[in-house]
Amino acid sequence: MADSEKKTPLEYWLALSSVEGLGSVRINRLIARFGSVKAIFEAELPEIARLPSFNPVLATRILTVSGNFPTFRERLDALNNQDIRVLCPEDPAYPAQLKPLPDAPGILCHVGELKEINTACVAIVGTKQPSPEAIQLTLTLTTALVSAGFIIVSGLASGTDAAAHSGALAAMGKTIGVVGTDLSSIYPAQNNSLAMQIYENGCLFSEHPFRTTPSPGNLIQRNRIISGLATATIVIEAQQTGGAMHTARYAQRQDKALLACRWDGPASPIREGPRDLIRSGAFPFAPTEVDKVVEVLLNPEQLETYMTGTSSEQMGLFEE
Repeated sequence: MADSEKKTPLEYWLALSSVEGLGSVRINRLIARFGSVKAIFEAELPEIARLPSFNPVLATRILTVSGNFPTFRERLDALNNQDIRVLCPEDPAYPAQLKPLPDAPGILCHVGELKEINTACVAIVGTKQPSPEAIQLTLTLTTALVSAGFIIVSGLASGTDAAAHSGALAAMGKTIGVVGTDLSSIYPAQNNSLAMQIYENGCLFSEHPFRTTPSPGNLIQRNRIISGLATATIVIEAQQTGGAMHTARYAQRQDKALLACRWDGPASPIREGPRDLIRSGAFPFAPTEVDKVVEVLLNPEQLETYMTGTSSEQMGLFEE
């Protein structure tokens, strides 16, 4: 590539992120094989096509996208003019928590304050239609966690996510919102005002530098960033197949701490998710045990002891 020395790592990462069908896992596989984003574009087509999960069509897309570098520079300039900063893994400001992930986003757009991102973060997630008790628990929990020095991470969705962000803001704390669209297309639209408050008292993340409408796939993928930023994920209420359960599963795959609320009383579909997580080893807590949650998060060795010492008989105590 004749003018490769004039291109920045960010431009190379943006080019890779624009390739249809590539994705974060395949990009990281390319980096592992060729050593750098620049070296990928200097590779021969057969070298790329022979890699596991690659083929000649995908290899051709990767190598031909180099003709679009002027467009990528224009896009970066446009984002900069909107005060949207674009990070790649080679940027020192890229969150250290995300770098070890096999599917770490190659591009991360953000607005707002970033310097405290390495402070301990806790993700709080749940259903879009929480019960009044769950909303109250979320607000109480976020207040307590903020007071203990934690940053609250969630997905800016309706219901539990919005309550988690709002609770953190009301407690004069920091909060991080991760969206599944580009940062110019907040979803759902009714959370635009909340997004602005987060921008002023925390930051918003998106892995989409181009116009991206909400889709089930994008919303699921953003959950790996929510759990990846956090040292622990807390599930308040969720259906067994709800979006919060995707975040919980990502947390488990990332070997992050997972906590779930143990609700008493009649069975409810929106409380089956946490029950399943507790059965599979999540740390259980009752709605009245907010102090217990804060204590174990401040003393993670207690969580480790629980995870290694909980027997199947003990788990049975938490089932009806």
